[in-house]
Amino acid sequence: MSSWSWWDELEQKLEQQLESFLRSHPEQSERLRQDQLNEAAQLRRQLLELAAEIKQWQDRTKKAQAAGAHDLSKRAREHLEQLMEQGRGLWQRLEAIGQDLHQPAPRSEDLDSAWARFETEQALEELRRRRGL
Repeated sequence: MSSWSWWDELEQKLEQQLESFLRSHPEQSERLRQDQLNEAAQLRRQLLELAAEIKQWQDRTKKAQAAGAHDLSKRAREHLEQLMEQGRGLWQRLEAIGQDLHQPAPRSEDLDSAWARFETEQALEELRRRRGL
């Protein structure tokens, strides 16, 4: 058995255990969803701050290039690439959270849990509309 299939099998078993636990404890499922919403909001703030910093370093890179400061321009480009890689990582995490939040909720949830999930999804959609996502 290759190490990847072993890892995939372990990951699948853990996912099944988590799903089983959440079906048995719908209140924990709702807490998890709320934590994910909070993390998504935090990631959005980080992305907005990072976007401003990227813009600043793009301007600095152009300014250094225009002035013929090649060494400084190269260092600024490298820093800009690091910032953009960081942004891609944040964006991937935000996408993963969005996918998790759009998965169907466990079937055994009671009415209160279903209502709380509905309100959470509505709040997420409102955040997306406000942010243009």
